[in-house]
Amino acid sequence: MKYLCLLLVLMLNGCEQLVRPQEQSIKQIDNDMYFTTCSGVVETIGTCYEKAKRTCSGNYSVIKEFRDSLGVHRELTFQCKK
Repeated sequence: MKYLCLLLVLMLNGCEQLVRPQEQSIKQIDNDMYFTTCSGVVETIGTCYEKAKRTCSGNYSVIKEFRDSLGVHRELTFQCKK
């Protein structure tokens, strides 16, 4: 019974992480150039574009976009327009 309770607690903790995922950080490469990843099952390539939009106040250009063949690892390099 105690193992069942422990398993239930672990499962609920895992579900909480899916509901409130931690967003991956944005790294500044140059003055107005940034790099971010949106990997995993919770974030999408759209999440990368939303981060670029927030970082650059909606005015940015994509330098490089990467998606692996499985669609799990995604990266975006972008530059804020002046």
